[in-house]
Amino acid sequence: MSLDWQQQTVIITGAYGGLGQELCKSLDRLGTHLIITGRNKEKLKQLEQSLNNCTSLVGDVGSDEFMNELLVIAMNKKANGHILINNAGVSTAAFLALQSKDEIQAQLNINLLAPILLCQTLLPWLKSSKNGKIINIGSTFGAIGYPGFSIYCASKFGLRGFSQALNRELSDTTVEVQYLAPRAITTKINSDKVNKLNQELNNNVDTPEQLVPQIINAIEKGKKEKFFGFPEKLFAKINGLFPSIVSGSISKELVTIKKHLNKEGQS
Repeated sequence: MSLDWQQQTVIITGAYGGLGQELCKSLDRLGTHLIITGRNKEKLKQLEQSLNNCTSLVGDVGSDEFMNELLVIAMNKKANGHILINNAGVSTAAFLALQSKDEIQAQLNINLLAPILLCQTLLPWLKSSKNGKIINIGSTFGAIGYPGFSIYCASKFGLRGFSQALNRELSDTTVEVQYLAPRAITTKINSDKVNKLNQELNNNVDTPEQLVPQIINAIEKGKKEKFFGFPEKLFAKINGLFPSIVSGSISKELVTIKKHLNKEGQS
């Protein structure tokens, strides 16, 4: 049965990014009331003005002040259904030895710690509706460890495990948790060197416009875990059962990966 989006209030973090913005526009067309967040006041305001039924909050997704303000706004925007979409994310593509502590901490804080704390903060709001949903936007790299993305993979592997555990923890409530994992997307989260790497390896890359209808469909169907794109979703399954097979395949790409992602040309 299709979800009645007009009866939903949806919080979206990282709203003005490529994927976030397309999600906002698509849900807005479905008549959803949106609460959008982001750090850039100008970009967030511009997006808000393009939407019909929207409230915005500027702030750092990982700060206590932001989370508390968001809870206050949410509690005043009750509906039959409450949905939190943890979409905000960052990625630094580089080998571990070449990443700064700040880059490592930022990925773990924004991609993993912030969604966990947001879920905890907003649980009262999620439980106050007839149906609550937590949608954690993951990645294929939440199931496949890939060279040059070790910290990003760690954050998405962690988000995947958190999603699974929390869904089981909330199984006797009206709140469910979904982990939805795209493959590479044509958004600014990918640097030029990542784009060049994807091109040289002929990796599949989706546009937000291609991906968002699939995400909305997965939310409507209540998919607890969903990987998007073939053959990437197959590789994720194979890696879970026979990781040595995937390791052997990726090892053949290592020279190319190093060429693009080793900042200082180190081997």
